[in-house]
Amino acid sequence: MWLDPEELSEWAYWYCRYKEDKPEVRKYITDSRWAYTYCKFVKDIQEVRKYITDSRWAYYYCSYVKERPEIRKYIKDNKCG
Repeated sequence: MWLDPEELSEWAYWYCRYKEDKPEVRKYITDSRWAYTYCKFVKDIQEVRKYITDSRWAYYYCSYVKERPEIRKYIKDNKCG
């Protein structure tokens, strides 16, 4: 049974947060939601940050982590949802 990309991203996030932050696992954090969560609660690094492309999660990132032009460009409006 294969995981869909969002489930795989979630699994990789939880593994990196609570087990061990391994690059070979971190590379699966490709869903915007889990990339944002990783950058907020584990480590704000470009290799994961580049996947924050959904408007909602880009807004949260710029509001709660750091204002970055490369993330802000994905915000379609200032609404969270």
